[in-house]
Amino acid sequence: SLGKTLARGAFLRVASDLSGGTPLETIKCRVTATKDGPIAAFHSIIAEGGIGNLWTGSASRTIEGALLGALFLIGASVAKKQTIAMGGSQTMAALTGGLVGGLAQAIVMTPAGMVFTSLNLNRGKKGFENDNAITVTRRILKEKGLQGMFIGGGPMSIRQATNWMSRSYFTEVARTTFKMSQYGLIGEIGSGVIGGLGSCWNTPIETIRVFMQADVGAGRPPKTTAQYWHDIKEDQG
Repeated sequence: SLGKTLARGAFLRVASDLSGGTPLETIKCRVTATKDGPIAAFHSIIAEGGIGNLWTGSASRTIEGALLGALFLIGASVAKKQTIAMGGSQTMAALTGGLVGGLAQAIVMTPAGMVFTSLNLNRGKKGFENDNAITVTRRILKEKGLQGMFIGGGPMSIRQATNWMSRSYFTEVARTTFKMSQYGLIGEIGSGVIGGLGSCWNTPIETIRVFMQADVGAGRPPKTTAQYWHDIKEDQG
C-alpha cells in the first residue's frame, strides 16, 4: 500500500542518514565552506568535538529524512502519470517526475538544511558554543521570523529540481537506452551510479546555498545568489 511504501522509504532514509549519510553531509558542508579537502575536513571535525561531531545536526536530518521520501514519491508519481497520460515517453516521465519531486523536497529541505548548515559551520565559534537544533531555530525565528527559515529556498529549489531531473533522466537512459536493466540488480545499481554521477554538475548551486544559510544562521545578513557567486569565485576560483 501507499502508506507502507511511504513508511518504508522514511525508515530507509533515516537509517541511511544515521549510519553514514549525516557524517558525509557534515564533511561535504565543511569542504564546501572552507578550502579543506575531504580528509582534512574529516580530521578537523573530529579534532573539534570527537567522532560524535560528525553527527552534528542529526535531529534536523532525521526530521528531513522522515518527510523527504514521502514528498518526493508523491510529487514524482503524480508528474510521471500526467506526463505519460499526455503521451510522453518513460524517459520524459522520469525527467518531469524528478523535477516535481525535487521541488517538493525543497519545502522540507530548506529549513532543515538551514539548521544543519548553521550547526556545522557556526557551532563552536564565539557566541555559538552551545548551539543545538532548537537554539538555532529559535534564534532565526526571533531575528527573521518564519520566512527566515526559508532563506536559501531559491538555490535549494534549483539544486533539488536539477539534481533529481538529472538523476532520474540519466538513470532511465542507462536502464532503457543502454539496456542495463537486463542485467538485473547489478544493472539497476549501475544505472543508479550513472544517474548519481550525472547529477553532480549542479554542485555550485549547493555551494551558494551553504554559504547563504551559514550567514543567516550566524546572524549575518544574506547576500544575493549573484553576490555569493561573485565572492566565491573571487576568493576560491
